[in-house]
Parts: sequence; C-alpha cells; structure tokens
Amino acid sequence: MVFEDDGLAGFGPLTLLRHVSQLRWGTKTLLDALVEKIPDATDVVLWGRPELAAAAREATGKGYNEKVYGQALFVNARARPTLGFLSAASRSEQFVALSGGDLVAARLDSATLRPGVIARKAVAAVSKKGKRAAPAPEPLFNGYWDLVESNGLAIADQARRPEDPISLPRSVEVRGPASNLMVDSGADVEGQVTFDARLGPIVIERGASVESFSRVMGPCYVGQKTKILSALVGGGTSVFESCKVGGQVDNSIIMPFTNKAHHGYVGDAYVGSWVNLGAGCTFSNLKNTYGNVRLRVGGKRLDTGMVKLGPVIGDMAKLSIGALVYAGKSVGAGSHVSGLASDDVPSFTFYDSVAQKKVELLLDSVLETQRRMMERRGRSLTRAEEEVIRRAFGTTVPERVKGAVKKGAIR
Repeated sequence: MVFEDDGLAGFGPLTLLRHVSQLRWGTKTLLDALVEKIPDATDVVLWGRPELAAAAREATGKGYNEKVYGQALFVNARARPTLGFLSAASRSEQFVALSGGDLVAARLDSATLRPGVIARKAVAAVSKKGKRAAPAPEPLFNGYWDLVESNGLAIADQARRPEDPISLPRSVEVRGPASNLMVDSGADVEGQVTFDARLGPIVIERGASVESFSRVMGPCYVGQKTKILSALVGGGTSVFESCKVGGQVDNSIIMPFTNKAHHGYVGDAYVGSWVNLGAGCTFSNLKNTYGNVRLRVGGKRLDTGMVKLGPVIGDMAKLSIGALVYAGKSVGAGSHVSGLASDDVPSFTFYDSVAQKKVELLLDSVLETQRRMMERRGRSLTRAEEEVIRRAFGTTVPERVKGAVKKGAIR
C-alpha cells in the first residue's frame, strides 16, 4: 500500500493532477523507486485523494483506494527509498515507523486503516498497534526542494548500463570514466558533443537525441524521445521522456512532454508535464543576499535551508518569451505567465506583470489548449485526465481568491 498523507503542500502544484508517487526523481517515479526497495513487492495498491482515482489507475495500472485483506505493508509515498527504508520494509513482524507524527511505513492488519489520504489523526490511532521501529534520518521528502536537492544522488544510485550501448562518433569527447557513460544504441548522438562524466553517470535512453555542440554533465538522465538541442545540461538534471531542451538547464527535474527548446536558464527547479517555456525564459535560483531561499507553504513561510533553489512549475503552465521567475516561487497548473513572476502564481491564472493583470482563465480554454498541445505529440486528452483538470479548477478557486485573481475577459 503506497499512500498519500497530509504532507502534500510542499509539492505545490505538482501534485494537483497526480498522486504523489507519480512524481519523478532520478531516473524513475517515486513509486518505482520505492517498490524496487521492497522485497517481494506484489499487488501494489495506491491510496490517496479520491478525485485522482480514475487518472491514477489509468497512469499506473494499479488499484486505487481498494480495500485489502490480511496483513499489509503501508508505505508513505513521500518515503525516501534509502537503505534505512529497506531495513524497515523488510521486517516481517508488525511494526510502525513514525517521523514527527507522520507515518513513514508500517506492517499492520489492513483493517487498521481506511483507504484514502492517511491523516495525522489516523496515525495517532494506530501508532501503538505494532512495535515501534526507528526510521532512518530524514525519512520523508517534505517538498519539491528535497527532490531537487537529492536528484543527482538518485541518478547515480539508479543508473543502469544499457544492454546494447552505442558506438559514438569519433568527434564526441568523453571526459571522466567511460563506464559512467550509459548511452543506448537506439539514441542518436551527433558529432561535436561533450559528455563530462567525471562527477557521475550520464544515462541517455533509447530514442533520445543529442545535437552537436551540446555539453552534458553527470549525473544526468535523458529520457526516451527527448531532444537535447545544442544545450548545456548540468549535473543533477533529469529530463524525462518526450521533452525538448535548449539553452541551459542545471540540477533540475523536468517531467515528460515539456518544451524548453530555446535559450534561457532553468536551475535548481522542478518543472511539471506539458509545460512550455518560451525563448529567453529564465529562472532565478539564488538570492542577491546569498541567504536561504524561503517559500510560502500552506500559508506559512518555510526556510528550505538551501541557498540555491529555483521555482516549481505546475503541469500545463505556459511561460511567454522572456518570462522571468524568482527563486522559490510557485507557478500554478495551467497558468500563463508573462513578464516577471515575483510572487506565487495561482493555478489557472493569466499573470502579466507588465500590464499588472491577474485574471482567471476560462476552464474550456485551458482544456482546449491542452488538447492542442497533446495533439502535436500524437496524444489525446482522456476522459479521466479531463475530469481531474475540471476538479482541480474547482478546488483551486480559494487559491485564486486569496491571490486577488479577477474574473473576466483577458484584454
């Protein structure tokens, strides 16, 4: 059982349309990273927000909010898949592992908990049901910043050599151990490319392409059918399947089907799926004071403890040419940004700093834009995907009200 809990707020707009376990980290989803650490994991079921049920089943092929019978292993979708986690998950007797009132993992009778989001009040009720197990230090991801900060280590841990490695053109320069370069023979690597694998592995999947004059630094992951367009890709970066990347990207996670085809800088950021970043779009990841980046999470200010941290960009967001986003800011799902985003942008908002406009987008327009973008990739918006977008539009109304987003036509 891989469950969501109350700790959703730190992931901002990234979890608005998906289960926490479907976030990407390293070379795979959090779900896959967790499951491969659990001995003899079978019949994995997801528990979480009911409105995600159809879309989650469609995306993962797993059961969702289904009751199970007998003894079951419960695992928090935010759990870090470390050796400490593996040690806890391997216990055959009943146990409960807690961290600051949050449930990390437990092996209990399945009737002890109910399907859905496992809230802290439910955790308090079951905390004495099994032997207390001490979790590993920092056992849970608290927000997108934790995923970004540890992404390079995750790539290094998860990297695997392809069964059929590529034979590279002679003009390709490889710096560092050749064993750290893991390029599938089905990838296309042009001449005059530099792979710098001195600090970690570089994984290029089948169907991906790397154009001439690109420099790719490890640890780095490039997913299937992704195009690196004469770009500088820094260490700690994961670009998942069917993306386009130009300009410079450093220590960032980019989810599938996102376009950043032109010049501009993305650093220490997390970018959702189906996002388009226009030419010259640039993210800040460092304050002028060199102080820690602070975020607003759940209405409270949070010190991330990180000097370098870029923004988080929700699914389907569109950032215009020359758009600038401050460090640690959140751009909501489906939003359109023009100019300078110096504040958090609520989901489904047209944000123009030059014209000083914040206007609620029309839901039908959001859906039509998504259909058009998907059709360009040979995909169609499914009924389950449309339904989760419609529900998300409704649940984010308070966010727009609080952000002083107006209703009306965009002029």
